[in-house]
Order: sequence, then C-alpha cells, then structure tokens
Amino acid sequence: MIDHIELQGEVLLSFVTDTARWADELRGPGAPPVRRIIDIGPGPGVGTCELASLFPDAQVIAIDSSSGMLTRTAERAAELGVGDRVSTRLGELPAGLDDLEPADVIWASMSLHHIGDEVHALRLLRDLLAPAGVIAIAEIADPTRVLPDDLDLGRPGLADRLDAAGAAWFGGMRSGLPGAVPSLDLASMAMAAGLEVVGSRVARVDLAAPLADNARQMAAGHLSRVRQQFGSLLDADDLLTLDTLLDADDPRSITLRPDACVKASQRILIARAAASGTH
Repeated sequence: MIDHIELQGEVLLSFVTDTARWADELRGPGAPPVRRIIDIGPGPGVGTCELASLFPDAQVIAIDSSSGMLTRTAERAAELGVGDRVSTRLGELPAGLDDLEPADVIWASMSLHHIGDEVHALRLLRDLLAPAGVIAIAEIADPTRVLPDDLDLGRPGLADRLDAAGAAWFGGMRSGLPGAVPSLDLASMAMAAGLEVVGSRVARVDLAAPLADNARQMAAGHLSRVRQQFGSLLDADDLLTLDTLLDADDPRSITLRPDACVKASQRILIARAAASGTH
C-alpha cells in the first residue's frame, strides 16, 4: 500500500505543487516567509518533501498515525536532500498536536475525511495558525478513473458501478470512525470551525493514453486497491472483469491496454483564521 500511495503521489504531484504556490500567494504580499509547515496525514511523504523543496526556509512537521508511513517519509526526505528540515511525529488527530509551535502553512491533503469530527479537528488546526498562516485542505472531487467509458470488457457501466461501490464504502468508513458526525461541504465545515475561506477550486489531472510507465503502474495499483476495498460490494461479473484487468498476462489487462488513462481531481480549499467575532 505504501508503494502504491507513493507512486500515486508522484504521478499526481502537480496537485501539491500548484496548491502550495497558490496558498503562498493567498497569504498576501506582506506575509513573512514560510518558516514552519505542519503536514497532517502525509502518507509516505511525497507531498511533505515537495513542500520542503518549495519552501526552502521552512521546517516541515509530518504527523501521521502510521509508523510505517512516517518511516518512509523520513527515508524519502533523506534521499531528496531535505531530511534536515523534515521531522515526523506519530499521532492521530485530535491527538498529536500538543506543544506544536504556530505554523505558516498547515497542509491537510486527503486526510480530513479520516477524522470523525472534522469541524473539531479544523478548530484545533485553526488555533495552530500563525498570524498570516493559512490551511490548505484537499479532498477528492470526482472519483478517479483509469479506464475508458466504452470499455470493451464485461457489462457496460462498470465505472459507474465502481463509483457507487466507492461511495458506499466511504460512507461505511466514515460512520465507523470514533466520534463520527455527518460531513458537510468543505467551506461549511471551515466556517463552522472559525476559518475564513480565501480560495476554493477544483484541480484536475488528465493523463490521456498512451500512459507513461509510472502512470500505467499507478492505474493498475488503483484498480487493485479498488478490487481489495470494494470487492464485497460488487457482483461476480464485475469481479471477473476486474480480475481480467489485473491479470498481467491477459492482453486485455490494464498494464497492456492502449486506452488506459488517468483522470483525477481534488477539491481544494484555502482558509485562514477568521477575525474574532465573525464565526
């Protein structure tokens, strides 16, 4: 799983690069240099290391509940020459934030939905913002697609059924989180947490066929993860189709198909602490 998430992060790295630059712009022309970044749920550290590269004067603190992910984050930082500015902390929100100094940028990419009470977590993060600091939140906008709509395999409509299974799985995952409360849209949760939204947009990556090798490997890893996570929510025909797509020896597999693609999107929100009395 770490390998797949790391590869996916590398293929979709523009999400981090573009959002980080945008967030820095939204801090305003008079904002001091970014000296401290808190990365919530960094996974294997692809985004963490990109942030360290983009902000060469910043210390980056990566907080994750997985020791394995944090180990890989530290390894990757050392490999890329930013290890002296990247530190890791084992913890899971709302824990893990004690004794942290205020941050110029708080980064929460694909991590907020793993927290039962997202508004409470955002309040805690708001309190960690430096005076000119911003928080950048990224969540999935539309489901990732790696197959053409007119797939010549199995029953028509596979992509839509995978999307429905993914939504059902996500709902089950959310409801099982400690202290879970229903999610709202990002802007509503940010405002409820005492944040002021200063930027919101949907970012997209659209890699058309034929894919480069790393993007093709990512597409195969995505389907494998879908098969593992959503398999119990699919019927036998769709499972057979997925197994065929994942069979590297089958000419119809995603590793050999000339029409494999990658379409991914993220909903991005940039916010700062609201002025006192405005929330």
